[in-house]
Amino acid sequence: MPTNGSAQSSSPLTLLWETDSLLTTIESAIYDAESGFIYTTNIEGHFMDKDGVGSISKVSMEGEIVVRDWIAGLNAPTGTAIHDGRLYVTDIDAIVVVDIAAGTVEARHAVEGAVALNDIAVDADGIVYASDTGGNAIYRMRDGQMTALVTDIDTPNGLLPQGDDLLITRWTPQTVDRLSLETLDLAPMGTGIAGPDGLEAVGDGTYLASGFNGLVYHVQADGTKQLLLDTTAEGARAADIDYVPARRLLLVPTMQHNTLRAYRLAE
Repeated sequence: MPTNGSAQSSSPLTLLWETDSLLTTIESAIYDAESGFIYTTNIEGHFMDKDGVGSISKVSMEGEIVVRDWIAGLNAPTGTAIHDGRLYVTDIDAIVVVDIAAGTVEARHAVEGAVALNDIAVDADGIVYASDTGGNAIYRMRDGQMTALVTDIDTPNGLLPQGDDLLITRWTPQTVDRLSLETLDLAPMGTGIAGPDGLEAVGDGTYLASGFNGLVYHVQADGTKQLLLDTTAEGARAADIDYVPARRLLLVPTMQHNTLRAYRLAE
């Protein structure tokens, strides 16, 4: 059974629930409005091993693990994105496409030259972007055709399409940057985050960014930030977060604790 709890009243976040410790090395979580469920990627083994033990779980909005091994047989699944009934997942050097309604793998697209794919995002037009943290590159997939968008960007991680731009968290510079999709010019947003990972839009021009060491920040458009969550003392980590604006719901995969937490963001 999921554990319920609450944060202190002074905190902008209220803990709603936490799953049982059954999501081994959980890296990413994403809510699908159409099905009404949350989907998580579980690396299970080493993040660079093609061992076939990685999985995707199906979780209810109340924190119940509905199907532990909803999709099995992956290697080291990490980032997630949803578009038009499809769940897109990065898996070391491939992009896996899952038909959500059918609960089956529909396609697996090899990404030639990729070293360690990490996050994935899909824009409103269905164009897919994937970061290669290990290969210092960002790939783009349009109509099933894969191209290298950028091949000289230092350790890109989290991705968030915003109009004509792609917002990126970068591991080594520890920054959040803005990449123009028209010119491919990269501009820093002035935000420094230790171990930057996930990045989500709040919907009011601000963002939520997670740091792998266990921090979650609220980032303003000018790059200034407010610390919302700190789990460093417990070593829980905070990997690839998701945010559901309509519910003001923040989903935090605690990679080291093997659980998924749900928080309510205050108005």
